[in-house]
Amino acid sequence: MSSWKDVVKRGVVLSKPVYAAQIALYQAYMDLPAPALFTAMNRDTWEIHCELVPFDAPLAQRMSDRAVQVVQASIAQELLPRAAAERTSVVCRGGKTAGGWHSPCSWQDRCWGTCR
Repeated sequence: MSSWKDVVKRGVVLSKPVYAAQIALYQAYMDLPAPALFTAMNRDTWEIHCELVPFDAPLAQRMSDRAVQVVQASIAQELLPRAAAERTSVVCRGGKTAGGWHSPCSWQDRCWGTCR
């Protein structure tokens, strides 16, 4: 199923969890209205999809906590655990999992390099 069809069928929260997290953070910290209006355009057909995304306070808090963890680790020059146990993981190489589609990670070489 194409990315576009997946968003239209399942909605942005299930289809694109990274976008959903971004929306929740914007709603929480930029005082944006809830629900948010999410709009996507199919680049092939110019079809437009719109949906209202309710505010997810727990998601916004989890993502905010993650950001703080990354900043604190960076200041302390600590390495956080990798998102996957092996470089061959779908999260690293890209592909489809039960959770959806993952594009190849652009940080593979750095993450799995010898400097770790």
